[in-house]
Amino acid sequence: MRLNIYLAGVGGQGLITFATVLGDAALRTGYKVLIAETHGLSQRGGSVDVHVRIGDVDAPLIPRGGADVIVAFEILEAFRAVSYANEDTVFIVNRRLIRPPATRQRIPRIEELEGILRNSIKNMHFINAYEDAVKLGNAIYENMVMLGALYSIMNLGQYIPRSIIEEAIKANVRRDVDKNIKAFALGLKYGSGTA
Repeated sequence: MRLNIYLAGVGGQGLITFATVLGDAALRTGYKVLIAETHGLSQRGGSVDVHVRIGDVDAPLIPRGGADVIVAFEILEAFRAVSYANEDTVFIVNRRLIRPPATRQRIPRIEELEGILRNSIKNMHFINAYEDAVKLGNAIYENMVMLGALYSIMNLGQYIPRSIIEEAIKANVRRDVDKNIKAFALGLKYGSGTA
């Protein structure tokens, strides 16, 4: 397996935990893993991006146009990540809009943004990770819902057993391990066709 996964989101959404769990699970299964985070004011709600490279790779950063998968934890971040895509890139996008605090520009509604993405990207999956996480009791679980969605949409079970992902969650998530495992399981439903 060789997979380049570009994660884009906003500080506080759990991208680093997502990358750590996935990377740990891949390592436990015997794959080489490189993870790099590049971000600005992530602790203040700014953009965060994390590069996860699994398999025969030597450099930690995914080149522009080199992502196999883009996981956008927030819909505006999907637009920011487009430069990492090529015509075969799979997009997995959380149906969540976090409005930038200082902007005076009109930001389209989620439905408008979704329409633009659907019209311009052929491999598009929209995920209700935020809603699923809130149903579990806290938006903090949306990262594990997104991980479950990635796992099922990309059919990662053929490379990394689900039990290994659950072991990696137990090893790397500090609290509410059971709810994080449930959140991962909730995300698995998105793999049966385009959501």
